[in-house]
Amino acid sequence: MLNKFVLFISIIILFLLYFNRSPNRKNRLQDNIIVSPCDGKVTYSNGRNISIFLSVFDVHVQYVPIKSKVIDIKTVNVGNHILATNPKSSHNEGVRVVFRCQYGDIVVTQRVGFFVRRIINSIKKNDILNRSDKYGFITFGSRVDIILPENKISCLKVGDKLIGGITRIS
Repeated sequence: MLNKFVLFISIIILFLLYFNRSPNRKNRLQDNIIVSPCDGKVTYSNGRNISIFLSVFDVHVQYVPIKSKVIDIKTVNVGNHILATNPKSSHNEGVRVVFRCQYGDIVVTQRVGFFVRRIINSIKKNDILNRSDKYGFITFGSRVDIILPENKISCLKVGDKLIGGITRIS
């Protein structure tokens, strides 16, 4: 009985270590390219608006999409918790960060899911950040919504698999 318990606890610890991994990411793209702020699968892409679902197997760290200044950080939709795969989860509680870059403002909203209700960010207003710098973490399955500047259009399509800090989104 003790061996099964130790095995069970070991599996849980290994899963948590795997889930909480936090790789550093750098890319070789030109400096003016906007990259994905997270790992995951595109569930919506229409012009400037993108939604990305993070499964429990994705890295849950968020990365800065392009060299920019943090203009605003705000908690939105407090108390709403729908499954992150549901289209209505765009109304879930989250943290909206506005990054001002050479093209205008990029709005990235980290959203919690039904079970998950914790977002951790290591940035503050007026921080100047480089593309692919880590700035946040969402625990377990979640969603990230992006609104690109008015003069940018997403090159993504539904079903695309993204790597945060690496994959070009515009």
